[in-house]
Amino acid sequence: MSKLLMEANKLVSTPMDIPSFAFPVEPRPGEGVPDLLMRATFENGFSGMRAINLMLGYAENTQWSHSAMTARTIDAVAIATILGVREERIQELLYGRQPGPINFFGAKISPFSFGRARKVSPTYLKQKGYQKAIWGLRCFSFDPDNRERLVDQCSCGARLTFERSAVLASCNYCGADLRELETSNVDIADEAALQFFLSLIDPCADRSMQWNIDDGLRQFSRGELFTLIVDSAKLLNLQATGRKDTKLGENYIIPHDFILEAANSVLNWPNGFLDMAISIEDSRVTNCRRSKTHPVVASIPRNFKDLRRFLRKELNILFGRGKRVRFHYPGTSIAEGDHPPIFYPKAVKLQGKELGLPLCEVLNLYQIGSVQCPDRSLGLLLGAPANAPLLNTESFKRRPSVEARGLPIFELVHASRSSKHPWAQVFAAILNGEIKVRWQPSKGNSNWFSKCLFTTDEARVRKICQSRGSTLSPDTEISIDDLLFYFRMMRTSRAILRGARVIPRGRLTLKILWGLQERYMTFQDIKAHLFVNGMRQFPSILGRDLDSSGLRRIVPEVRLYERGEAEAYLRAFRPGVRSV
Repeated sequence: MSKLLMEANKLVSTPMDIPSFAFPVEPRPGEGVPDLLMRATFENGFSGMRAINLMLGYAENTQWSHSAMTARTIDAVAIATILGVREERIQELLYGRQPGPINFFGAKISPFSFGRARKVSPTYLKQKGYQKAIWGLRCFSFDPDNRERLVDQCSCGARLTFERSAVLASCNYCGADLRELETSNVDIADEAALQFFLSLIDPCADRSMQWNIDDGLRQFSRGELFTLIVDSAKLLNLQATGRKDTKLGENYIIPHDFILEAANSVLNWPNGFLDMAISIEDSRVTNCRRSKTHPVVASIPRNFKDLRRFLRKELNILFGRGKRVRFHYPGTSIAEGDHPPIFYPKAVKLQGKELGLPLCEVLNLYQIGSVQCPDRSLGLLLGAPANAPLLNTESFKRRPSVEARGLPIFELVHASRSSKHPWAQVFAAILNGEIKVRWQPSKGNSNWFSKCLFTTDEARVRKICQSRGSTLSPDTEISIDDLLFYFRMMRTSRAILRGARVIPRGRLTLKILWGLQERYMTFQDIKAHLFVNGMRQFPSILGRDLDSSGLRRIVPEVRLYERGEAEAYLRAFRPGVRSV
């Protein structure tokens, strides 16, 4: 045998002198070039991969692992010559050279998806007589066909390699038969997630099945979705094992449970993926320098620019820079009730400003399908109908009323009940034409849509307000400025009440707000009640009357009263010269 190798080495002086194996070897399904070369040496009677290097005129220690195949240019003509096959058969199996994505059987993936270790399924090797390229990927700890755990070392402790002395079916250290090594099978908890994952990367997978993935993900190739799943699984593993800020070794293999969890999160986009993203927010490997970016985005190779840009936008709803507020709403599965803070996109803020409503009410309008959410990611998170009508307040402003008839919507809703005002439901009825309104520009500084609407359909507004309360969760977070909309007062009054601890310090929720509304009435609340009942009052005159009536202020500097006492005052109120 050694004489044959020496003679083959002497013959290699020009490309035309490359010898061929005595028995041609055709590629088998799922077999990569390293696997094919190893089988060729075995079937032609050679004792290791050194024969390949000698036949090609390469150095004896030239590596033929799947990872090494991406680090140098591979001569497809030379490989085809020694195997005795057409060049095209080899060309279609080559990965290409890094940097940049490589071609794994038609899927563009990162070269770092390969590990340097050799892994085999003893049963598959025994039954089929060859090994598969997919075993070389870090994300596979088992064979997809027989579910057998892959083995990367002999029972003697020696690691399996593709080095010069490596042999297809035996240990190059002790000579043990690899086909007889003992191993076990893995349990697959999510068969659908596995089949989806295999459809992205397994050369032998059936790709005729149609997967119901989110429309936003359909723009990406198999390789990009594979990369997203694998890098997410890696972060899940780091989070679960506590191996944070740890460099991963070259033989690192991702356990299959995390692959299935990541695949399932992609199948259940967006809420499933956001759930996962929340759980791994603080997972990060040492070589990741983009500390201000979510780990999922940071882990995606820079060559996948479109995928990284898409993920950054999708995750911006929950992980964007700047102030985030907690928006709780019923009927969601995300984070199993522990709703994450939301970063409001600019387009949503603009619509909130246009409508003159707190952002949580705007989000409620999206949820009930009255207005189309301008941000796709947020709309998916909220479960908002994608075919909802676009917001169009200009149609109300085309025929402004100089002297609008009826009562202002803003005052009418406030006076309709003590708390839990159904703002979204009222404005939904306005936007769909159920409540007829006229728009009159304000004479003051505010031209908010919500404060410039008048209606003569007072009974319908009252019916909505009295029969329905707010559908928002009590735990929905509101800003301190939202408080001025709900709990009507001047900014200076708000500051005084916070200082006096009437308004609690820290984060505010609707539950806190509703508690304040049930307990107290502001001066504006009293004025609104009188106004909608046909007893409009000058503020200065009403203020003096309140003082003379004996109503006790909660804080001396602010006209805030106990609700019971204020309602008694309203019941006893008699219009006279004080009415305007």
